[in-house]
Amino acid sequence: MLRQAHMIHLETAAMLALSVGSVAFTVSLAKISRPPRMWLAARTGKFSVWCFGLVSCPFCVAVWLSLAATAVYRPWLVTTWRPLDFMVTALAMAAAAMLPVLVIKKAVTP
Repeated sequence: MLRQAHMIHLETAAMLALSVGSVAFTVSLAKISRPPRMWLAARTGKFSVWCFGLVSCPFCVAVWLSLAATAVYRPWLVTTWRPLDFMVTALAMAAAAMLPVLVIKKAVTP
């Protein structure tokens, strides 16, 4: 029974990683989100520079989205100590999210 419950968490994390990767690509690399990125690039404040650095990096976007998805859906991949479980799950999802980013980037780049 424990094994089956763990597989459900793994499946949830995998589906979330695919979603996170798609959103990370859309935010950081897609043409549709280029105007807001360029608007941020034109700003000179420290917060705007930080935000531009965040939204122009697919892995950075994936990390923040994975943190949010892990907080909401709680697909624990390990069960040792909750704060550690949270970080391991979120970072594993962010790393897995790079696969769809690479696939989409390869598909849309001439």
